[in-house]
Amino acid sequence: MAIFKPSNQALMAAIVKKILVCPLNWGLGHASRCVPVIRLLLDSGHEVHIGSDGIALDLLRLEFPELPVVRLPGYNIRYKNKSFTMSMLSQLPTMLSAIVRERRVVSKYVALHNIDCVLSDNRLGCLGRTSFNILMTHQLVLRLNNKILSKCATWVNEWFIARFDRIWVPDMPPPHHLCGAMIESNRFRDVDYVGVLSRLKPYDGELKRDVLVILSGPEPMRSRLEEIIVQQSYNSPYSMLIVRGLPHSAAPDYSLPDHIRCVDFLDASGMEAAMGESRVVIARCGYSTIMDLMAVGKGGILIPTPGQPEQELLGERLTAMGRFIVKSEADFDLDKDVKQGMENGEWRIENGE
Repeated sequence: MAIFKPSNQALMAAIVKKILVCPLNWGLGHASRCVPVIRLLLDSGHEVHIGSDGIALDLLRLEFPELPVVRLPGYNIRYKNKSFTMSMLSQLPTMLSAIVRERRVVSKYVALHNIDCVLSDNRLGCLGRTSFNILMTHQLVLRLNNKILSKCATWVNEWFIARFDRIWVPDMPPPHHLCGAMIESNRFRDVDYVGVLSRLKPYDGELKRDVLVILSGPEPMRSRLEEIIVQQSYNSPYSMLIVRGLPHSAAPDYSLPDHIRCVDFLDASGMEAAMGESRVVIARCGYSTIMDLMAVGKGGILIPTPGQPEQELLGERLTAMGRFIVKSEADFDLDKDVKQGMENGEWRIENGE
């Protein structure tokens, strides 16, 4: 399986000079996978602007401090109960309001700065009236815990997607795609499979620790996994680095034993080194995290966010493909699972399957 960059054909779908890139603020995944796209656009001579909010905007400002930014309305999504579906339904008015407000902000920004193209990563309101509009998403088909609700949600999602001029799917074309049923839709023709996107590269440095823990995603589930891992780490024999995924955060309010180190955030080079120097990586089963692990050439222990169908579906597919160890949050056992991860060793993405 090969790692691709966006093709020249996909980039030239719109003849552009000024491009506004708008990733969704849902953890750091959408922003991190936009990093290689922004780099490629800059290398191609385009003028890039950034639009987002929260920690996604913080990450991109750290990676590209020289680029102009516009702050977009936040979706402010939180897991309010154990059911992902019910949590999303209860926050639907808030999300729709954010989509309407970000459409207004983006339209004004496009007109003010003569933006030629808007590249939105899963922000359904980020498109301009006069610009060429590209949506990057790996969810053409939505999966919820109820089949009827899944069909309704997919229909609404398709209505929003149809307003864009082009679709970029950060995955390989079928049959070697990672996302499985989530991108298996015949409703759209203007689709480019732009390959696995990661801001990281293969790392061949010396191993320095046993475990790297990468925390991500919306609250309170990010903090919940942090608490589980920290509690199990006290009596663990493994050396460990915990990356909390919180740019500009205050220090954690807990103490750690000497064999465990904790940082709030790592930039691309820091994360690349941290992955490469660790024998086993533990992370949520987020798609961008999976792409980063693939780029660096690391196996890992993936823990889907409970009740989030997308991550559960990814976990099932990766297990069937023989990649990674996928554990539920309830069954996670740090010592036992890390031992299994070490026995599995490392693997790398090469040309071909």
